[in-house]
Amino acid sequence: MTFKRKLSAGLAAAFSVLIVVAILSYLSLAHNVEDRRWVTHTRVVLEMLDDLQTTLLDAEAGQRGYISAGEESYLVPFQIGHARAGHEVKELRELTADNADHLRALDRLEPLIDAKFAAMDATVVTRKRSGLAAGAEALRQGSGKQLMDQIKVVLSDMRQEEDRLLLVRSADLETSSRRTRTVIIVGEGLGFFFLFVAGFVIHEEMKQRARAEEEVRNLNADLERKVAERTAELAERAKDLERSNMELQQFAYVASHDLQEPLRTISSFTQLLAKRYQNKLDEKAGEFINYAVDGCKRMQTLINDLLAFSRVGTQGKPLVAVSCEAALDRVLRALKMAIQDSGAVITREPLPVVLADEIQLCQLFQNLIGNAIKFRDTDVPRVHISAERNGTGWKIAVRDNGIGVSSEHSDRIFVIFQRLHTRTQYPGTGIGLAICKKIAERHGGRIWVEPTPGGGSTFCFTIEDAETGKTREHESHELRISVTAN
Repeated sequence: MTFKRKLSAGLAAAFSVLIVVAILSYLSLAHNVEDRRWVTHTRVVLEMLDDLQTTLLDAEAGQRGYISAGEESYLVPFQIGHARAGHEVKELRELTADNADHLRALDRLEPLIDAKFAAMDATVVTRKRSGLAAGAEALRQGSGKQLMDQIKVVLSDMRQEEDRLLLVRSADLETSSRRTRTVIIVGEGLGFFFLFVAGFVIHEEMKQRARAEEEVRNLNADLERKVAERTAELAERAKDLERSNMELQQFAYVASHDLQEPLRTISSFTQLLAKRYQNKLDEKAGEFINYAVDGCKRMQTLINDLLAFSRVGTQGKPLVAVSCEAALDRVLRALKMAIQDSGAVITREPLPVVLADEIQLCQLFQNLIGNAIKFRDTDVPRVHISAERNGTGWKIAVRDNGIGVSSEHSDRIFVIFQRLHTRTQYPGTGIGLAICKKIAERHGGRIWVEPTPGGGSTFCFTIEDAETGKTREHESHELRISVTAN
C-alpha cells in the first residue's frame, strides 16, 4: 500500500472514530446538561416552597404582633406577605407545570392561602375596631391555626415529592456524568492511538522522502541552470524582436513617406498626359490613362492610411486628461459635411474625462462615426455614443443602425487590409479599424464589436479614467524614485 493510501485510510478511520466519539460525547453532554437542569429545577422548587412557607409565617407573625402591640408597623410584614404569596404560588405553578400531582396540590393550596389571609385580615380589622381583648379573642377563636396546619401539610407533601425527585435526578446526573467521562476518555485514547500510528507512518515516509528530496535537489539544480540559460536566450531574442519591431515601424514610416513623391510625380504626369493628348489618343488609350490616374489616387490613399497606422506608435503624444465631450465635438465639426449629406442623427450621453492622446482619441471617434455613416443601411443613419464605468476605467460604446457585422467576422475586421466588401460597394483601404485597434491598445485598453438587437453594430473600447491614471502614474514615479535612491 502506498503512503498516500495508508495516510488516507488512517485519516478516514480516525475521522470516522472522531465523528462517532463526537456524536456520543454530544449526546452524553446533552443528556448530562438536561439532568443537571432538572436537578437545578428541583432545588429551585424546594426553595420556592420554603419561601412560600416563610412568607406565610412572616405574615402571621406580623398579624400577631399587631394584635399584641397595636402598632401599624407590625402590619408591614403582613401586607408584604399578602402581596407576595399570590406571586409565589403563580411561580410554583409555572415551575411545576409538568407535574400533575403538584398542580393538584396547588389547586388545594391556593384556596387555603386565600382563606388564611382572609382570617388574618378579619382579626386585624377586629383589633382595629374593638381593641386588644376582642382582637386576641378573635385570634384564639378563629380558624387561622387550622388553615396554617393544612397549608403546612400540603407544602410538606410537595416537598417530599421534590425530595424524591431530587434523589432520582441526582442519581441520573451522576450516571450521565460517568458515561460522559467514559466516552471522553475512550475518545481521547483512540485519538492518541491513531496519532501514534499516523506518526509512525509519517516517520517512515519522511525517511524515504529525505532520500527522494536529495535526488530532486540535484535535478532542480540542473534544471535551474538550463532555465537560466534558456531565459538568457529568450531575453536576447526579445531584445532582437523589439529592435526588429522598431526598425519595422521606422521602415513603414520612411517607406510610406518616401513613396509619396514618386507617386505624386506619376499621378501628375499621367494627368498631364491625359489633358494634353485628350483628343489625339483613341478611346482605349484614354481608358488606360484613367485607370492609371485612379490607381495612383488609390495608392496615395493607401500610403496615407499606412502612414497614419505607423504614426500611432511612433508619433503619439503623452497621455493627459482629455474630455471625451470636447473630443467628440471636434470630430462632429470635422464630419459636418458627411453628417449633413447623409442626414445622420448623432446622439450622446454624458461622457467622461479620460487619460488619452487627444489627437488619437479624436481619430478613434472619427473612424468609428465615419464608418457608421459610410456603412449605413437604407434608413437614416443613427449613431449613439455612451459611456459606463468599467472597473478603474470606462467602457465607451458607439452604436449604429447600419449594415452590421456578422459574428464570424468580428475579429477579422480589426486586421489591417481586411475588407468585407468590394471597393465598388464601399470605398476605403481596410486600415481604419486596424488604426482604432492600435490606438485602443496604446491607451492600455481594447476594442471589440457587439451585435445590436434590431440591426446595426456597437463598437466598444475601454480606456483609463483620468484620475485613476494620474494616481497610478504618480505611484509609479514614486517607485522609480525609490528604486533609484536605493
